[in-house]
Formats: sequence, C-alpha cells, structure tokens
Amino acid sequence: MKKLLLLPLLALLSLSSCNDDEGEPTPPPPVSEVDADMRGDWTNNFQKRVYYSINDTIMYQDSVDVEAYFKFDGTKMTVTLPGSNEKDVWNYSFPDKDNPNYIQLTKGSVTTDWLIKEISDTEMVWEDEEAWAGFPYNVPDSEKTTSKKGVYTYKFVRNK
Repeated sequence: MKKLLLLPLLALLSLSSCNDDEGEPTPPPPVSEVDADMRGDWTNNFQKRVYYSINDTIMYQDSVDVEAYFKFDGTKMTVTLPGSNEKDVWNYSFPDKDNPNYIQLTKGSVTTDWLIKEISDTEMVWEDEEAWAGFPYNVPDSEKTTSKKGVYTYKFVRNK
C-alpha cells in the first residue's frame, strides 16, 4: 500500500521540477546610450592637465597633442600607439545606474574612473579628478610637487 502512495508522489515531484526555460539563453543586459555611442574606433588627440592649490588657484597646467588609438567593443578598451604592435587592453563598465556617463576601467588590480563629459558622433571628452596629484606629470615622483587636486581632460575624435 505504501508503494502505491509513493508512486503518485514521485510523479508529482518530477512534474513540478521540470523547467520550461531550460535551454533559453539569458538575454544580455541593456546597453546604455553612452556605451552604444562610444563603441568603435577613436583617436585620443589631446590631453590637458590642470593642478589646483589648497586655495583652488591653478598651480600648474600643461597640455599635449597626442595620437593614441582606442577601440571600444562593449566590454574591452584596446589602446595602441602609432607604429606599435603592442596593445594595452582594459575592461570597462558603467557601474553607476544613476550616472550613465561614469566609466570605470580595470586592468588586473588597477582601477581608474572617468566621467564622460561630452559625446557625439564625432567627438568625445573624458575628465578625471585626482586628489593630492603630483606634477609635472613626466618626472620621477621624488621631483613632483603635490597639488590639492589634478584635473585630467582627454579629447577624442572618432575614426572614419
């Protein structure tokens, strides 16, 4: 008698454990407008660095025309320099749902954050602020002067 009661119970359990969603792929997360607009090939053609004192006056600033190639594919940012076969690959994401222009770059244990200030079909501008930044940029740390804040601006143009 117990065997007869057990069979219907097992049948019910096997039916309730079936999942109709098996085999259906999980849809990818939605792509933000900024992420979609940024995808593709860009040239970083200008960089500006401004360092502020404790009184919020400019202590030092410099800028440079550059040429670095950036490719954004939705998860990875690949950077190459003219005449070089070396590729610097970073992961990127937009982790702040309340600020779609906030981008985070990660490579190994290094993480850096930027704010995309402007983006259009042809141009893009990124900005980053660093507290207690040292300047000038291209000297050893022992020779740098410390500022209250360094503001870094990168300008890009889309490659055709």
